Parts: sequence; C-alpha cells; structure tokens
Amino acid sequence: MFARQKLFFSLALALYTASASAGPLVYAVSTNYNTFTGEFGTVDLGTGAFNQIGPSISDPLDGLVPGPNGNLLGLSVSGNLDSVNPATGAVSVIGATGLGSLAGFLGELNGTVYATDLSNNLYTVNTTTGAATLIGPTGIPPCPSLTNPDDVSDETLFTAGGNLYATFDGINLVTSGVVDSPELYQINPATGVATLVGPTSLGLDAAVFLNGTVYGFDFSFTGSNTVLSLNLANGNTTFLTDYASSPVAGGVNAYDIEGVTPTPEPASFALVGIGIGLVFVSVRRKRRDRVVEL
Repeated sequence: MFARQKLFFSLALALYTASASAGPLVYAVSTNYNTFTGEFGTVDLGTGAFNQIGPSISDPLDGLVPGPNGNLLGLSVSGNLDSVNPATGAVSVIGATGLGSLAGFLGELNGTVYATDLSNNLYTVNTTTGAATLIGPTGIPPCPSLTNPDDVSDETLFTAGGNLYATFDGINLVTSGVVDSPELYQINPATGVATLVGPTSLGLDAAVFLNGTVYGFDFSFTGSNTVLSLNLANGNTTFLTDYASSPVAGGVNAYDIEGVTPTPEPASFALVGIGIGLVFVSVRRKRRDRVVEL
C-alpha cells in the first residue's frame, strides 16, 4: 500500500512541477510570410511554444480581443472585423470596418473595441456590424508606407490597468533603417489623443497584460522573435524567451505574432487539478483497503 501511495504522490508532484515550469497560455494570431496566410492558436509565455488550432486563415488578422458569446475578434488584412471560435479556430466575417485594407490594429477596453487606421486615428468598432466610428487622431505618426512603399510599421494596441496603450515604429525594408523610432504611448479613449511614455523596443507587433505583467511579442527579420516584458512607466523591455519562427532562405523570419489575448482558463490549472485528484484517489483507496483488512 505504501508503494502505491508513494507512486501517486510522485505523479501528482511531477504534474504540479510541470505546471509550475510552464508559463500561462494566451491565444494568439500570427502571419506566415512564406505563405501569406494567418494562424490561430495558443502561445506558452514560459517557453514561446506555439500550438496551432484549426486551419490556416486566408485573410490574416491583426489584433485579437475578447468578443461576444465567448468568441474572439480580430481585424483582417482586408479590413473586416472577424470572429474567431477559440475551440476550433474557425473564422467568420462579421462585417467591413470601413478602414480599408491593411487598416491597423485592434484593442479592447472595458468591453469597448477600438481600432486604428494607417493614419493612426482611433475608432470604436461595432461588434455586431463591424463598422468603425472615428473618435479622433492619436498624434502617433502615420504608417510610413503611406508615402513610401518600402517602409513598414510595427504597432500594438492593448490595455493594462484600465488604460489604453499603443506602441509604434517604422522601418525601411530596403535599408533596414529606422524611419520612426519605437515609442510607447498611453491613449485617451475618449478623445483619441496619445501621450508619449518613452522609447521602447523596435519590432513590437502584439502585447497583452496578464497577472500584472505586460508581455510584448517582438518580430525580427533576421534574428530570433522574442517575448519581452514591457515596463509601462518608461517603455523599457526585458527579454523573457524566444518564440517560434519560420525562417526562409537568408535567415529571414516568416512568422510574426500580431495579436494576443488571455485564455479564460490556463491549462496549468488543469494539470494541478489532475495532480490533486490523484492524491485524493490514493488516500481514498488506502482508507478502503484498511477497512477491508479489518
């Protein structure tokens, strides 16, 4: 009996240890630039491992926020508001935002969904129809691709501590030179006006606030994609781990996470529950065996 009990306790401890070493899971959408398709799945914040859910998405999504009825919402490259079923990864179009293709990014605060456009104006988005309504200009620089097709931007729109934040930068694809320095901003959701917080890391394309920490997902064309912690007081970042990438010839990454939102029930809790359950089973069996022996 002692050997059996020891086995169950060892297994429970192993499961608990595994859950403690793994990080929390978040839902994520990414773009694969090898195939120009999107992917939906979960990312382990402790290891950076990505687990795809469902088929590839033909119209990739920027931004990922909670939506009605347990579904998630994303802003497609073509400018539609899309709904994502988190269990299957199935994507359905809700409606056109009116922001046009390559519109911008999606964020959510206190149940209201916000979006930016290429000029970095701020909008609210109707989650039933997809239609966007202008709030006002943020003052964040416009996407440099509006004046030079060789320029691209990195941007996030996220909430933390009841506030709305954004990061933005611009680079030239030909020279790899910085066009707009990477900065962190806090946005007034009533007026759209952004207040500069400070410089931050180049290449941030998604961010999420979880358990008191802002996790940023940083894209690199030639190096490793990374998960960073972001300091909201000054924009400073700290390296946490690499996240999965798909390099193409020449070492250029093809895989970019562009929207993240928390999962409602971290998988680590389930592992802990299994471990505790096994402990209770072993104790009950021991008590039953003792009764039989008497």
